[in-house]
Amino acid sequence: MSTTTSESELPPREPEDTLDQILCQELRWEVPPMLSAQLLALVPGAPVVSVPRMARPKSWYSMFVLLLTAVAIGLSLAVAWQLYSAIGVELGLGAMLTQLQAAPALGLQRLYDALPASRQVVSLLVAVRDQLHWLLLAVVLWLALDGWQPRRSSQRTTS
Repeated sequence: MSTTTSESELPPREPEDTLDQILCQELRWEVPPMLSAQLLALVPGAPVVSVPRMARPKSWYSMFVLLLTAVAIGLSLAVAWQLYSAIGVELGLGAMLTQLQAAPALGLQRLYDALPASRQVVSLLVAVRDQLHWLLLAVVLWLALDGWQPRRSSQRTTS
């Protein structure tokens, strides 16, 4: 007989002890070599540590994963579309959408009936809105064609 006992011969542990062991194992963290190299690079005179480079996956593998992801997203969207359209038909969302589309015209008509002078105010607001849209389009095109580049904080020069 040996003086050491194997794990199978030990009495069963309490659930709290098992949880403590699992937590101790999971809370143990090994520092990645890349992080160690970056931290040592901050210290002047520290020894240079070489970090092994991770091999990049092959291009066919990356494309395969990208294709599988796109298919999964497409299937998820198709299933969601079918589910939401079935729920929409059950709840009558089509009729509600039609009523919501007609609501602004109905509201304007009631405003015109109550206050006939509001037609001129509304038409003036519509004209101003149209002019602002054209002005915004002109500014965006001018900036795009002029070659404007947004300034980034790393590109600023100190004088």
